Amino acid sequence: MTQTISIPSSNPNSESGTRHPAPWAPLARHAIHRLQADLAQKLTPAWDPALDPEDMDLPELLEAAMQAPGSSAIDALNSGSSAQNVSPEEFDAIADAGGDPTATASNGSSQPRIRLPASKLIPLLRLVATIDAVRDRDAMLAPGAITVITGVPDDMLDQLKKLLTHILPANWSVATSLKYGTQSQDCLITLNPDVSDGKISRYAQTAFERDLVVAIDRQAPLLVLLPMAAAATAPTVLANPLVSRKAFAPLDSEILIMALRATHSATGRIDEAAVRAALPNDATLAELDALALTLAMRAPVAKAVAEQITAMTTGPQRSAADGPWLEDIHGDTPALRAARQIVRDLRMWKKGEIGWADLTRTLLLYGPPGTGKSWIARAMGNSAGFSVVSGTFGEWQAAGHLGDMLREMRKSFAEARSKAPTVLIIDEIDAVGSREDREQHSRSYRTQVINAFLAEMDSIAREEGVIVVGTCNHPDMIDPAVLRAGRFDMKVALPLPDADTLFGVLRHCLPDWREADLRDLAQRAVGCSAAEIDAAIRQTRAMARGQKRDMTVSDLQHVFRVIHDPAIDRRVALHECGHAIVCAALDLGPVRRVYLNRDGGGGTVFDTTAKHGLLCDMQDRMVQLLAGRAAERLVLGDVSAGAGGGPESDLAMATAIASGIQTRYGLGAQGPVWTADPETLLALDPDVLFRVRRELEAAEKRAAQILSTHRNLLEEMAEALAASRDMDRAEAEVWLARVRNAAPDEDYNECPAQQPE
Repeated sequence: MTQTISIPSSNPNSESGTRHPAPWAPLARHAIHRLQADLAQKLTPAWDPALDPEDMDLPELLEAAMQAPGSSAIDALNSGSSAQNVSPEEFDAIADAGGDPTATASNGSSQPRIRLPASKLIPLLRLVATIDAVRDRDAMLAPGAITVITGVPDDMLDQLKKLLTHILPANWSVATSLKYGTQSQDCLITLNPDVSDGKISRYAQTAFERDLVVAIDRQAPLLVLLPMAAAATAPTVLANPLVSRKAFAPLDSEILIMALRATHSATGRIDEAAVRAALPNDATLAELDALALTLAMRAPVAKAVAEQITAMTTGPQRSAADGPWLEDIHGDTPALRAARQIVRDLRMWKKGEIGWADLTRTLLLYGPPGTGKSWIARAMGNSAGFSVVSGTFGEWQAAGHLGDMLREMRKSFAEARSKAPTVLIIDEIDAVGSREDREQHSRSYRTQVINAFLAEMDSIAREEGVIVVGTCNHPDMIDPAVLRAGRFDMKVALPLPDADTLFGVLRHCLPDWREADLRDLAQRAVGCSAAEIDAAIRQTRAMARGQKRDMTVSDLQHVFRVIHDPAIDRRVALHECGHAIVCAALDLGPVRRVYLNRDGGGGTVFDTTAKHGLLCDMQDRMVQLLAGRAAERLVLGDVSAGAGGGPESDLAMATAIASGIQTRYGLGAQGPVWTADPETLLALDPDVLFRVRRELEAAEKRAAQILSTHRNLLEEMAEALAASRDMDRAEAEVWLARVRNAAPDEDYNECPAQQPE
């Protein structure tokens, strides 16, 4: 019935199916307001344009702020935040006229009071995205902190030093020269080598290194801006682990949308979905030159800006035949976040902004069959501009005997090297086996295969230009030496896709269909894998072709119709909501998704918060795993077999933890004793079986106590889940907030004391 999936805390934390603000958004809003206030101040009589010739045209940009009689620019700035949208009656009329009703205020204006020049705003937001969250800025300003930003365009060095003041707290200043020292305690020193015609002269390099020695000797925080020309000549001290290094953020869709909210909206909002749909991919945006961007920003509506940018980009257009692109895959799952992070770094490496050693070069995607693991891997290659080479253990083993198998494996690695830069995809990697397997049959074969594979992975790790993405269904079957850091640095679970991800798959397969129809189909198809969606479309299209007609929406609606028993749905919903509620009650990590499958099952996905590995932590996890059974028993009076089944079921995982406590972790009745074969011991030793059973029964009892405290929530949340069949993180968070806000009579976060043996 159920599969409770926990995502380790080392994985990217995300909200499945929901787009949430970038971590740097609060700092960006602070910087934008400071920039607006600075420009408004320059409208006062005290401002002398001769002090800053580049701002001599500001009165034209700011004229809207002065239209109201007796109002000042500062008044206009302060009043802008209270703008409200137009009435519902006017909304459609504005949209039909080509405007953006989301950006239109009740007075009919769609433009902000303070018009910000893109030539200032875009570099400012790129700098904000580089620094990231407010806490990162504060860490940069700590006494003695040294931060290096690499890959800064040569022509932006001086501008960024001026814009820095808008990012800092109000009482901070920026020192761009060391001649007179820092004038106040709250001062950030900035340094950069002088660049002329794209080069750093020997004199400029010597002067920069001399200033660096003086700046490091002071206690004030230091920010070093390294232009692209300094990539090979930067002092080695700046690579010290004590120095925080950040790569200058390229223009991407998130930065541009944040800018458009400030430049093309009277409400601080825009039709974001329309803008994202019209924009080219991030790789194209990163290559956009400043003049073309400034020209596009002259368009009156945010969507028109996006369309202008797309029209001006001359890169080849993507087609379905090119395969998947990350930009076309919806959702914000840990796997997609990991893939996007790697692709961003690969693009920066291609431009020489970061070194190969700074990249995450290996990724393992694991999960049920058909969840799109290879699809994401191929999309990474397309979006990064890398070639893609594929190999599978099944194909290698099908070549014949051991020598033939190893020859084919080495051929795939050699092909990846020859086509570098390359994404090497290795499917079915769990077929490599494990040397810890006690099965003697083919033991020598497994050992030689594993050793050869490890040698290839180690060899390719020492070379530039090839990243390896492995995919598998059962990572527990893989030899630990294969999974260790350095061979596979990042390991990410990939459960069945949610509705938003399925929409991305459908849009790729059916690019000309209406979005509303694709959204409806995606909701109906929840519980299907990406592979099942693709197969269903091909089969349905073939059926329609046999009838000499085109495939229709109703054809696919019939294929993805949900036939279910309401009583079974209620049981499964109670089961899954029990998992989610106990997860929140014990603070095991944020719940990202709760869903019902098409086959009468369901799942709960959450990000695991790092724990100490104490007995109490293991008992908490067992409580969460057995909460589904407890929820069924509490509300329905009995339990189904849904918690059991295969090795990934709730009962299997809970039993593994309980038996590990007694036989492997040194936390059971036998004390610090490790057992090589706990499964056999569990089957043959009645005493061990009794203790494991007692651990499981105590966990289920504790889960029932927690759920009885929140019974109303359990039943209401289950009813909502049975109706929608899929809850993303945002929706689940609304329900589970009631758990954290409750004040139960008993403290269920306290683990029960271990019973005396």
